[in-house]
Amino acid sequence: MKSKLYVLPGSHPCAAVEAALALKAIDYDRVDLLPMTQMLIGPLRYGGPTVPGMRLDGEKLVGSRTIMRRLDELEPEPALLPSPTDERYARVLEAERWGDEVLQSVPRTIIDVAFLRRPLAMESYAGDAKLPMPQFMRRPAMPATAKLMAFKNKARDATARADIVALPAHLDRIDAWISDGLLGGEQPNAADLQIGSTIRLLLSIGDMRPLIENRPAARLTRYFPPMVGEIEAGVLPAEWLPAPVGV
Repeated sequence: MKSKLYVLPGSHPCAAVEAALALKAIDYDRVDLLPMTQMLIGPLRYGGPTVPGMRLDGEKLVGSRTIMRRLDELEPEPALLPSPTDERYARVLEAERWGDEVLQSVPRTIIDVAFLRRPLAMESYAGDAKLPMPQFMRRPAMPATAKLMAFKNKARDATARADIVALPAHLDRIDAWISDGLLGGEQPNAADLQIGSTIRLLLSIGDMRPLIENRPAARLTRYFPPMVGEIEAGVLPAEWLPAPVGV
């Protein structure tokens, strides 16, 4: 089947799907979208206003969990979920759901608030993406784009600060799943990819890195290529930041 994946550069759920495609050695064409354009292009091209989106011949798919279930149907091995008869099956599904519905929004809120302070940092996340607009035209629009992204994602100082305060408890949960063997195996499952892609993006935020880098959760990034993009340390107010583990 001819597959086409629609992504936003730097998007963590898009990275999760790309890792699943690589794991299964499924060939695909990648279409890089400009921030916010997915809301217009998505419903027309792949059936929804978010990313990732995928077209498989005439089939339209939206969302990382939906796409990964379909990839398991197309290419069963290596499987992204344990067998339904395995006691870990429901637990992996629940961890994946939590990673999608709870954890996924955390770096999005924090990074949007950081972009409001350093809009040109957005450019670093584009990397080698083949965007349909040259860099010299994108740069002047970045402050306005940062404001639109923050508005869309309801990202404000208060919400970002609350997400930072909640982060250590989220990391405790992930570390416990790794200790139990649910996450962090030699071959990643769907929850590894869902959660690991989020940890990878959080580590690109300089102020978040000390909170994560020495934890077991940081090891989930090994399922992905090195992250492109960074927000330098010091962009977020120091009083928002809890002490790293062990400090």
